[in-house]
Amino acid sequence: MAIEIEGLSLTYYPVPKSGTSSVKYALMALGGKAAALSDPDNDVHDHLSTNWVDPFSPVYDGLGGKFTIVRDPLERLLSAYSSRIVDADVLTRSSAKTQKLKEFGLPTDPDFETFVSNVDKYSACSWEIEFHIASPRHFLGSSLFLFEHVFRFEEIDKVGAFLSSVSGKAIEMPRLQAARARLTPTDLSPVALAKAMRFCRYDYGFLVDYYDPTKWGGIPDGDPGETSSLHVLRDPTADRDGRLVYPRTLRNLIDFVARRPLQSRIGR
Repeated sequence: MAIEIEGLSLTYYPVPKSGTSSVKYALMALGGKAAALSDPDNDVHDHLSTNWVDPFSPVYDGLGGKFTIVRDPLERLLSAYSSRIVDADVLTRSSAKTQKLKEFGLPTDPDFETFVSNVDKYSACSWEIEFHIASPRHFLGSSLFLFEHVFRFEEIDKVGAFLSSVSGKAIEMPRLQAARARLTPTDLSPVALAKAMRFCRYDYGFLVDYYDPTKWGGIPDGDPGETSSLHVLRDPTADRDGRLVYPRTLRNLIDFVARRPLQSRIGR
């Protein structure tokens, strides 16, 4: 669920496309293990994995010094598109469900507007896309108040300073997994921007103390059932028009909890 830092009372909760490769490399360097990495951008994840948590439960596991990095939801989505689709071309990999893409009539090299308009279908065809665009709540739980330190992505150098101060060692924060073809919000058409902001709407609510959606014109009105980052992993208790979606009402949430395995409910 989290990455405990050996010898220190610190626990890191990584969120994809939020500086995780850089922080993991710094943590491995702190333990003297970074030199063994032949491909740091990717190898760090084999040693220190990023895992899911229950998005409806606050993270609380007794581990000390919990910290994480959050990122502007729109910029995180654009980074996921740039790095996974444009740079890594994940939709042509063997792990992608190419037959399903053909059935959907979707290209393997979509422009951003095509991608965000069909984001639920692309997620269903590639676990890598699903993983990188899922809501930060899937990695951090429902509350940030239980984290001792929450850093903004733009202030990642502060993470290096933080780790240096608690470890007593000089830690430099590398810049790994930077997209080669970087897309910015100003590159988007009004239609693509509106769809992207609607997709990120719940994440802006989650990160209300850190990012303001009005920076990009705000979140336009739309269908409450429209796909969002919380829909990406699909809640098996809510089936609407053939789509599996996440709970959005109290009754639906209670139903969701009621259908979870008894053992996991008792253990909470």
